[in-house]
Amino acid sequence: MEILDDAKCNTATILVIDDELVIRDSFRDYLEDYGFTVRTAENGKKGLELLEEEAIDIVMTDLRMPELDGLAVLRSCSEYNPDMPVIVVSGTGRIQDVVEALHVGAWDYLLKPIEDMTVLLHIVNKAVSRVEMLREGRQYKEHLEAEVIRRTAELEHTNQELLLSRRQVIRILSQAAEYRDFETGNHFLRVAAFCACIARGLGWDDRDVSCIELASPVHDIGKIGIPDNILMKPGPLESDEWVEMKRHCEYGNAILLGKKIPEFYFFNALSSGSDTTQGCPMLEHAATIALSHHESWDGSGYPSGLQGEEIPIEARITAVADVYDAISSKRPYKDPWPEEECLAHMRKHSGSQFDPAIIQVFFNNIHTIHQIKEHYRDA
Repeated sequence: MEILDDAKCNTATILVIDDELVIRDSFRDYLEDYGFTVRTAENGKKGLELLEEEAIDIVMTDLRMPELDGLAVLRSCSEYNPDMPVIVVSGTGRIQDVVEALHVGAWDYLLKPIEDMTVLLHIVNKAVSRVEMLREGRQYKEHLEAEVIRRTAELEHTNQELLLSRRQVIRILSQAAEYRDFETGNHFLRVAAFCACIARGLGWDDRDVSCIELASPVHDIGKIGIPDNILMKPGPLESDEWVEMKRHCEYGNAILLGKKIPEFYFFNALSSGSDTTQGCPMLEHAATIALSHHESWDGSGYPSGLQGEEIPIEARITAVADVYDAISSKRPYKDPWPEEECLAHMRKHSGSQFDPAIIQVFFNNIHTIHQIKEHYRDA
């Protein structure tokens, strides 16, 4: 039997509820000798009033009392604080009373008269251990939850910074390509949004949609490598000039894969805690798009003459988005085509230049396409 001899080691506050004064006084005197703070009440009603006024750790209550009996006190304590130990002290000795008290929520049961007060101390010490264990568990849980919240916030902040950095890099690369060509304004923003819209229409998940949205705007970055006399020539290109112009696809692929630029992966993969090497390397997809966005469904495109599903799907999607935006937007050398002519052109080249399935998704989402076009219209 565990007995604590150090009268200063106990800091718990105990509420003793009993209609017998001698019981209240004897319990208080004995427990205070062991360092406990003891409050007393002569019936259940006054006991519950004290419970609301003071911070009580343990309740000891008689069963048979006037005004409010021990079972009513038990029920109220369970509602007030289900984790607070309640010890029933009774002289009835009826087994039915013990069972009912335990059923209602009593932590332990002690019969009067108490001939050996060390039994009382032993039961109280067990209750104190439970109070301390619950308190430590609660503090640990609160600390753990706070730490999870803090680290989640830090991770979210980091992910947002990474996402912003990616978008800034893409914007810089895209604008660099546009300044070398005639494509100005919000072309790269529209192409990115069109590609994301089509990808969603194809049933892609959020991670893959984010990838193509970030990767597609740099499809023409290879034009940086085309000489000005060819890139900016106002008239038709000669055959040798056209051969050089078509090399912008290979240049773009080399730029995006050949430089020592860290690969940026989905922020979704980072936030889920998964291995980033299993995510989609955005620059690899951008390089694929740059290389293959002029391939045609019927094999007549360049630079490799790929046909059908040999063409990477991200390049097929970007081809639809890029051509639609090019013909429907104003350029220094041309006015935008009327919308009816733009849509007729896209339908006409379905199955030849464009993947028919992607064209179908494009038209299924034409309302959203128009909203994107309006939102990112050039000033």
